[in-house]
Amino acid sequence: MIESASFVINASGHAVDFVVAPFPPADPVAALQAAMSGEGQETPLMVPLVSTGVHSGPIALTVEVLGARPEGTAPGWEDIHEVSLMLPEGRAYFNPPTGWEMKDVGTITGNEKGSYRARLHATGRDTAFDLVVESPVERHLIQLWKEPPSPVSVLSSESERGKTLPRFIKIWQGPPTAKAHAEPRLITRETPSD
Repeated sequence: MIESASFVINASGHAVDFVVAPFPPADPVAALQAAMSGEGQETPLMVPLVSTGVHSGPIALTVEVLGARPEGTAPGWEDIHEVSLMLPEGRAYFNPPTGWEMKDVGTITGNEKGSYRARLHATGRDTAFDLVVESPVERHLIQLWKEPPSPVSVLSSESERGKTLPRFIKIWQGPPTAKAHAEPRLITRETPSD
């Protein structure tokens, strides 16, 4: 199971990746034979789930695993975006794209795999944009819960860096092939008038 955690991790190239690496096969020879015959295997998930303002250096990251969609948004965040992810079985961790640092957040097994919603929060992205920092100047929060796929949503986009995030998400989510990969849209709290 993925565990909630808070830690400082180094960003590199404006990103921190979320990775779910498949467990090693129980029988490596059988797995190799299956791969050579074209049988499917679990593929790892690696997505730049954290988009930073700083080019490189430490950021504060908190991961919260929830039982269901939160009722409201957490206060004090400049940017809040939501994406859908299909998580395979495996070891879950965050690391910079350089791969030289790893922060484990648990494992995904059995009925834990499947479709998740990730609410991505950030504040401080504009503080040291495109700079190398030696101490954290921005904070990030990722909330995860199981939920069927749905379009990318923008709940708040107050920073300059946050305004480019929907385009960034669209790039790593791939071509629009289903509702889970639809165009980002701004969610407003206003009620429609009749």
